[in-house]
Amino acid sequence: VQHFFDGFRTSHEVNKVKLIDYETMKDLIDWEAVKIHHGLALNPRHPHMQGQSQGPDIFFQCVEAGNSFYDNLADAFEAKAKLVEEKTGHSFALYAYDGHPEATHIIVVMGSAAVTCSETAAHLVEQSGQRVGVLKVRLFRPWDRQRFLAALPSTATRLCVLDRTKEPGSQGEPLLTEVAASLHFAARHEVICVGGRYGLGSKEFTPNMVVACFQNLFQETPRPRFTVGITDDVTHLSLPIGDWLDVLPKGTTECMFYGLGSDGTVGANKSAVKLIALNTELHAQAYFEYDAKKSGGVTISHLRFGPLPIHAPYNVRSADYLAVHKE
Repeated sequence: VQHFFDGFRTSHEVNKVKLIDYETMKDLIDWEAVKIHHGLALNPRHPHMQGQSQGPDIFFQCVEAGNSFYDNLADAFEAKAKLVEEKTGHSFALYAYDGHPEATHIIVVMGSAAVTCSETAAHLVEQSGQRVGVLKVRLFRPWDRQRFLAALPSTATRLCVLDRTKEPGSQGEPLLTEVAASLHFAARHEVICVGGRYGLGSKEFTPNMVVACFQNLFQETPRPRFTVGITDDVTHLSLPIGDWLDVLPKGTTECMFYGLGSDGTVGANKSAVKLIALNTELHAQAYFEYDAKKSGGVTISHLRFGPLPIHAPYNVRSADYLAVHKE
């Protein structure tokens, strides 16, 4: 099973979330399976051998015999997701589509960037009626071709696949190769598929960069391989980025606080955002940038508050309130 982690932005963002209580979690777990799993651990009271070396006479056969476990994983995940939906009302499709119901130009993406892409696509559909959408991948390994193709609108003619990684020397990054292979095996040769890289090293990925990806798809001959979010003046693969695009919900207030490491600015802002989120009806989001020098280095606090949920995994660019602290 492929789990992925897409950076400091996701692990350290503060946001208002609704937790699943422990009693509900308890009903979602197969405790007998947990007991069996624990029983497989090495134990001196009932020793057994595992991980032994296998020779060429049987290794290949044993590896292939494990195919059935992978073949059934997607079904197991989907069954568990349906159980979660029954208990909590939250739906988690393995491949989820957002956007225009008859979209022709679609971005395929994983991780937190899917949030930015979805919010931007919804804005483009609402404001100008563009037939665009986003296909969010939640299961990468094992890849499920049938479910991926079922989630893809039949009207799709062009796909932009975004990877937050780089494989030097390859024809395409991992997600792009899976999508391209799925289209090939399904004989969807009419669909043009291009791929790009973004967000390496926690580089920002913002709504205007999403627009740049869609604009590339709109070209008569889209650039087949590209980067977005940097200015590549060496290999010239980067897409041009347009003006800032605000896709935040109405009523959202944005704040920026500049401070120095260990001066208390970050701690005060963390306390403030938690107080607002936990004690008012407002939704809140916060993220904090730190200088490599830590104590004495520059810190930047990015805070957002508003009456509606805030889905914006990127920094504040146009603050309503700006503060610069000094010693």
